[in-house]
Amino acid sequence: MIILRYLTREVLQTTTAVSVVLVVIIMSGRFVKYLAEATTGKFEPTVLFSIMYYRLPGFLELIIPLGFMVAIIMAYGRLYADHEMTVLSSCGMSQRRLLTYTFVPGVIVAIVVGLCSLWLTPLGLQKSEQIIKQQKSRSELDVVKPGRFQASRTNDIVTYIEKRNKNKELEGIFIASAGVAQDKPLTTVKADSAERVTHKQYQQNYLQLNNGVRYQGRPGEANYRITYFEKLGQRLPEQDDADFVSKKVDSQPTLDLLSATGVEKQAALQTRLSAPLIIFIITVLAVAMSYTTPRRGRYVMLFPAILLYLVYLVLLNSAREAIEDGTLATVIGLWPVHLLFLGIACFLFVWRTGVIGRFLIASKQKQKRYS
Repeated sequence: MIILRYLTREVLQTTTAVSVVLVVIIMSGRFVKYLAEATTGKFEPTVLFSIMYYRLPGFLELIIPLGFMVAIIMAYGRLYADHEMTVLSSCGMSQRRLLTYTFVPGVIVAIVVGLCSLWLTPLGLQKSEQIIKQQKSRSELDVVKPGRFQASRTNDIVTYIEKRNKNKELEGIFIASAGVAQDKPLTTVKADSAERVTHKQYQQNYLQLNNGVRYQGRPGEANYRITYFEKLGQRLPEQDDADFVSKKVDSQPTLDLLSATGVEKQAALQTRLSAPLIIFIITVLAVAMSYTTPRRGRYVMLFPAILLYLVYLVLLNSAREAIEDGTLATVIGLWPVHLLFLGIACFLFVWRTGVIGRFLIASKQKQKRYS
């Protein structure tokens, strides 16, 4: 039990440290991307932390298995390099017992990953999509600050407002639009106030300008068209949030997917069930690849293990796409990929225990006897 507690503590501590570092790196890169979108007015900066918080379980679902695999190789590699594993072997620690002990932290990590994939990740996607829909309903004028000229995302419209009243209506608004095409005339609009309205029949958002004048023409020419209006409506474009919204099926509860029959829902269900299963497969793989010698170094197998894990994820993603496209039957699903890597892990582990080598030696001795 002392050895079990020692190995479990080493693996879990290293898993936590590696996972935290990976989460900080990945979340920092994603936060910079989201912050760049916020500067264009697509989202309010105050909701970015909420979106990152709700997306965190989805990141952990991918990061923790990698961190667990790296932790086993790093922890056991240190034990091999410092000859601690040699001492344990002299006390009766075989490779099979080492694998059995490693499954104890593996079960703990699998439970955490299973909670993320089956419950927390879909729930987080639901919450983040609700925030995105709320932000999507805003127009560019909602982020315009009074007293400042502000260009649109396409840089073809410049807007200026004097102030915003208590009812969130704009007062003293000025809009200049040059259009994307070079031959399109310049349009300038000045209005006393403006507000956003929604068409009841078509459910489209419009900007309604009140009591203003519109100038339309080309600079240098005298044939300007001047229009005075009491109300002028302009349709507001919808925001493209493809970078923020995932597949709709990924945000559905797992219980709803259990009774579903569609290929997309079946593929999503198998993907969620695969997350904890990956932990047990990479446990066998990591134990087999963790062996090293002081001359080889502690982390000699770290890069091949990470590369093998990435190939594992790529094949799972490709299999899911094949199920959704109908080229792969849902009955077969993702299981051939798991069986492939389980076979690789078992082969490496058996090779490490020396069973294959002893079998080959015994075969050669039999051949010599008969010859």
